[in-house]
Amino acid sequence: MSPKLSIGVLETRRDAKLRQLAEAGPMIQGSLTRIGVTCGNPNCKCARGEKHVSHILTKKVRGRSKSLYVPVDMVETVSKWVEEHRRVKRLLKEVSELNEKIIRAHVPTKRAKAKNRAVAERVQSRS
Repeated sequence: MSPKLSIGVLETRRDAKLRQLAEAGPMIQGSLTRIGVTCGNPNCKCARGEKHVSHILTKKVRGRSKSLYVPVDMVETVSKWVEEHRRVKRLLKEVSELNEKIIRAHVPTKRAKAKNRAVAERVQSRS
């Protein structure tokens, strides 16, 4: 089990993740998939089983898969966009988890501060 971190440490980590989010570039949701297709020409190699290579971007929309053809000259770019979307999604999850830890740490921290204040007041009143 990991040690409890202070709210300040958690906030510092969260702020670092938020700075990484601010650096986000173009992105797109989905998965880039390489597929084999036939062109329909009976004399083509694809008619004998050697299919052409094509790429599609797939994603779920209201529970149904949607596909979008990706032109050859955009495959590398779209691949980077997909990876950027995954990176941003991962960062958002980490920020959310850190915020949850901050909320969980709030009450014990507040109680500890109140207890320390009470002890300090008792010590001061004895003087």
